This record gives sequence, C-alpha cells and structure tokens, in this order.
Amino acid sequence: MSEYKQMIIKLIESDITGYKIHIDTGISQTVISTLRNGYRDVDNLMLKTTEKLYEYAKAHLE
Repeated sequence: MSEYKQMIIKLIESDITGYKIHIDTGISQTVISTLRNGYRDVDNLMLKTTEKLYEYAKAHLE
C-alpha cells in the first residue's frame, strides 16, 4: 500500500472530526463521511482531493 493511501486512511480513522477536516481543507463533509463509513474507497478519490487529504494528514498526524 502506498504512503499516501496509508496516511489518508490514518486520517480517516483518526479522532479529527469530519467538520474540522472540511473546514481546513474545503473537502465536503459528504466525501469525508462516505470514506469513514466505507461507502467510498480512497482509490476512487479525485487527485485534487487525495492531495489535500494527504497534505492535511502529514501536517496533523506526524
């Protein structure tokens, strides 16, 4: 599994609220919620969304 995918999964499974991620990244709460509930896979995200989540995870989880 790639580093970016591992970091995004770690972020999705973290205690950081979906609202906080939404406010800080601009990614919709629906996208975050569908990832957290397993209705959407990280592999199916748009590149721009993946980049935002990865950068956010690097900044807030390490």
